[in-house]
Amino acid sequence: MKKFFVFSIVTYLLFIINSSAIADNSNDNLENKKILKVGVLLPLSGEFQSIGESFLNAIQLALYDISNKNIKIYPKDSKGNALSSYQSAKEFEEQGIEIVIGPIFNESLERLGEINKITFIAFTNKNTQVSNNIIAFGINIDSQIDVLKEYFSKIEVSKTLLLYPKSEFSNQSQSVKEKDILKFYRIYTYDTNPKKITGEIEKITKYRERKKDLERRIKILEKSDLYKDKNELKKLEQMHTLGSVNFDSVVIIDFGERLKSVLSSFMFSDVSSNTVNFFTINQWFDKSFFNENAMQNLHFPSIDFNNLKKFNKKFIDSFNKQPLEVSILAYDALGLIYYCWSNNNFQFKKDQLYSKKGFKGLHGEFLIEDNSSKQKLKIYKVSNNKFVKVY
Repeated sequence: MKKFFVFSIVTYLLFIINSSAIADNSNDNLENKKILKVGVLLPLSGEFQSIGESFLNAIQLALYDISNKNIKIYPKDSKGNALSSYQSAKEFEEQGIEIVIGPIFNESLERLGEINKITFIAFTNKNTQVSNNIIAFGINIDSQIDVLKEYFSKIEVSKTLLLYPKSEFSNQSQSVKEKDILKFYRIYTYDTNPKKITGEIEKITKYRERKKDLERRIKILEKSDLYKDKNELKKLEQMHTLGSVNFDSVVIIDFGERLKSVLSSFMFSDVSSNTVNFFTINQWFDKSFFNENAMQNLHFPSIDFNNLKKFNKKFIDSFNKQPLEVSILAYDALGLIYYCWSNNNFQFKKDQLYSKKGFKGLHGEFLIEDNSSKQKLKIYKVSNNKFVKVY
């Protein structure tokens, strides 16, 4: 029973998708085929070394799970900059390597378009202005907005605010704003200074007007001796404002402490997540959200959480340390390359990466189109110290 369980998990991880071709090839046949050379371009020294090592470990984990001696990986140091990435890529070219996993950062891609004999599976989530030989494999904003649109239709929200900080996340925010897929009711920017955020949210929610409405109503009721007015007064004395806001949902494009500040400001302005739906973008299941009351019922799109937990456990068991959650994409990148190679008579062809049937990796289903991975994401919410899938 244990052997069957392991086999079913491993075959899933190795992209047994839409085909049984891999299962039909014996180990003996694999041994006799030519070597698959895969370059790995990651920051393995300097400021971002720990990030690069987590990605490299994830690739090594995938290599172990595939268990095929004909696959060879060739790691090189990108140092997290464009020049070192270009120099390492030129060395890959001299070695006859046609497919490279990496680099991680968008800035490292600057000159890689010049090396058109190599296809790079990069982990940037920015899918604009990418050269034809680069696939943006990160969790991009388009995939997130697509699943949010589907979920919005399900829960029937009609007046959605878009909020994003001034001068930051401009590419993601502009993409969401210009495409207008979610048909925003209002669009606001807010100051990146946390001390100013509360005041700006008060204006958006018309907090002071609603507070004054409450005070006026209480004064009127205090003069009445009617039983129903006294009952209403008791209820109003427990409230902070009177009247509802003119929106039913909010999408906030932000991260970390500032996202927490924005949501806390909504709570301070007497706008509850029980009456308004709050959404943000992929947060990679940040557990620090559990410590904030304002984060309760916050929704966000992301990859398959159950599979991420399996990946994390396997990674910890293998390397005795926590992985970066995003490094699951590196695991899937090698699985994708192996799947395409083994299903094409053990020859790598770039065109196979663009199969219209799509693929299913550990992070979920995806389709590579227009030099970008289009992921089929899920929607989760924060609830009682858990991440709960709602769609």
